[in-house]
Amino acid sequence: MPMTVSEDGKVSSDKLQQLLKELREQGAVITDDLRDALTVAMGKLPLVSQKEFDTQVAILERTREKVAILEAQVSELEKALAKGEERPPSPE
Repeated sequence: MPMTVSEDGKVSSDKLQQLLKELREQGAVITDDLRDALTVAMGKLPLVSQKEFDTQVAILERTREKVAILEAQVSELEKALAKGEERPPSPE
């Protein structure tokens, strides 16, 4: 089950309760200590909101596009430089 986060990046308590319910339905014995430990552990996870995740994905896509363009330019410059080295030196 994917974790849903709120705009401020926190896992909603009802999602946590839903997870605990599903664990119980699958036969897991959930004690109060385990529930508390799970709540603390989930609170410490470095989760981000879906909006922030989508923003970072878009930034990464644009960055990859820019890198591809720069790689093509460098390749063209290297080819031009290699051709320039094949010519005899110009008299000065």
